[in-house]
Amino acid sequence: MDDIKLLKLLRKDPNRGIEFIMDEYAGLVYAVVRGRLVGNQFVSTDIEDCVAETFSEFYISLDSFDPKRSSIRSYLCVLARNNAIDLLRRRAKDSMTLSIDADDSFIQVEDDFDIESELTERELVREIFCAIKDLGEPDASIIIRKYYFGESSAKISSALNMTVSNVDTRAHRALNKLKKLFGGEMK
Repeated sequence: MDDIKLLKLLRKDPNRGIEFIMDEYAGLVYAVVRGRLVGNQFVSTDIEDCVAETFSEFYISLDSFDPKRSSIRSYLCVLARNNAIDLLRRRAKDSMTLSIDADDSFIQVEDDFDIESELTERELVREIFCAIKDLGEPDASIIIRKYYFGESSAKISSALNMTVSNVDTRAHRALNKLKKLFGGEMK
């Protein structure tokens, strides 16, 4: 069904129209929302709520939707992305807010915790990743795949269309460059 017919259906029979849109686009909207929220400690109910909110918002803003400017598919994707980003922002804001009165908001920090060393460590990690990026391709990919993701040289060679010995040689040379850059001993 094209967008014009679907809009007519939504205005004539909202229940059937929404049901049709959800059947048609729920998987796509779910994928967009999940793509934004995965890795940010959200549970599936958060994703499902965000998807439901997207369809609800679409129906509420139906009068402002202009089929000449975009398709329903594109419009739903934009709504889904924006709703996921809004949820991320709300969660970030909530996690930054502490209530002095709430017992459950008490943060325990270990006695030996040193914020300065924690910040120094984060800065060092940032510098290392920048240095790896500066190695250029394919060396940066090799180092990240091998030492960050723990992939084998065989798997890396297959993914990068190189020989295993070439991957190992480039990894060794790249590590030596990084050691030299960070003041380590050369072997």
